[in-house]
Amino acid sequence: MIKYFFSLGNNPDLSQAELKSLFPEVKWFRFGTILVGDFVDKIDSKKLINVLGGTIKIGEIIQEFNLANRKALAQTIKSYTVNLAQNSGGTKFSFGFSVYNKKIPGDFFKLGLAIKKDLKTLGISSRMVNSRQEALSSVIVEQNKLFLPNGIDFCLFSDHKRVFLGQTLVVQPFKVLSKRDFGRPARDDHSGMLPPKLAQIMINLARRNDDISTKTILDPFCGSGTVLSEAYLMGFKKIIGSDISAVAVADSQENLSWIQEFFNKKENNREVFVSDVLNLSSLLTNSSVDYIVSEPYLGPQRGFKNFNEVVSELNILYSQALAVFLKILKKGGRIVMIWPQFRAGNKIWKLNPDIFKLKPLISRGSLVYGRLGQKVWREIIVLER
Repeated sequence: MIKYFFSLGNNPDLSQAELKSLFPEVKWFRFGTILVGDFVDKIDSKKLINVLGGTIKIGEIIQEFNLANRKALAQTIKSYTVNLAQNSGGTKFSFGFSVYNKKIPGDFFKLGLAIKKDLKTLGISSRMVNSRQEALSSVIVEQNKLFLPNGIDFCLFSDHKRVFLGQTLVVQPFKVLSKRDFGRPARDDHSGMLPPKLAQIMINLARRNDDISTKTILDPFCGSGTVLSEAYLMGFKKIIGSDISAVAVADSQENLSWIQEFFNKKENNREVFVSDVLNLSSLLTNSSVDYIVSEPYLGPQRGFKNFNEVVSELNILYSQALAVFLKILKKGGRIVMIWPQFRAGNKIWKLNPDIFKLKPLISRGSLVYGRLGQKVWREIIVLER
């Protein structure tokens, strides 16, 4: 059994749901913003981090300690670092500490100085990487190359009895994600765009740990094609996108072509066309789609809103759309979509469309995100046929 840890993103519950969907057979343990899983087999962390939208770091647990055994923890870190530095084969070794729980005993700055002193006596140049935050960010880890063989990011977290010592294997590819978000040629900032990381999470909530090279995915409100682009990069067999807006469809097509060229991807089987969502059952074969992943129309985003009227209108639209989805979705297929929540003061307006024979897989209210003062919050809904 191999223990891997995952440093969760800004919405830890959403990040946790993504991992649990991908690896339903794994036994998971949560420690604040760290999720630990017992894996039977070794994982390809470099490949996995590229498809996880909600994970900042992936690492492996080195050892567990009694919370009170401060001396053993410090000694292990010290000897482990010295051994790595001696076997690195380089002229300089870098290390840093990411502490995810303030209960963990020890002065890690002082410990780092002691490690540097030991390495110096062995003729090894070293550098301790520090940060204003207790945990080193993915940017700091990446920029300072705190990966084996010439560096390490020690990650420490605990429960009420144990301290876990781990090392970071990979970090989220923030540069590439930023390029996919802000570097794509067709953007519609006025209407809003789904971030690539959120699109990845939504796809993963649908797909489970399966062979996506045999699967078909549909985004019936494709906008500028974020879900389609991320599905393309993941390697789905067929990608289908539709939107009532011809401009949105043109943007999706342009962005998909850019993704293909920029990432040197092979031509894939994709269809993007103009259509009202209610007409899709006449354009697509019944029971032909494995996953439907989308952020639909969320109602007016600006100006005065009568939320009772907006919710009533969206309940009708979403109910009609779900009836269509039920026809074209395969048995066992999943729908992952965003439903808006409208907030003003202490009052919340929620949608309640008819989900027909679809089975909710995640309880309502468990995956909701937004900012304080924001009127439109987003709730991620996962349904199965």
